[in-house]
Amino acid sequence: MGFVVISALATAGVFNPPQVQDVANLSRWAFLLTFAGVGLRTNVSELAKQGWRPLIVGIVGECAIAAVTLAMVLVAARAFPM
Repeated sequence: MGFVVISALATAGVFNPPQVQDVANLSRWAFLLTFAGVGLRTNVSELAKQGWRPLIVGIVGECAIAAVTLAMVLVAARAFPM
């Protein structure tokens, strides 16, 4: 929700370009810290005990998401040509 608010404020010109750049840098650092936290809590030996099936399910799921996203982009490109 915060993303939508900040995006709307930036689009409305509430922030000047240096402020937008600062918020973008803050966003990148927050994203990095989030993934570092996930990585620090990941127990690789527990993951290995699960076997290959969860990995394969994850890969298939990601491929399905990528295919749907690509299809939506192609449909949008045809519906709204530039």
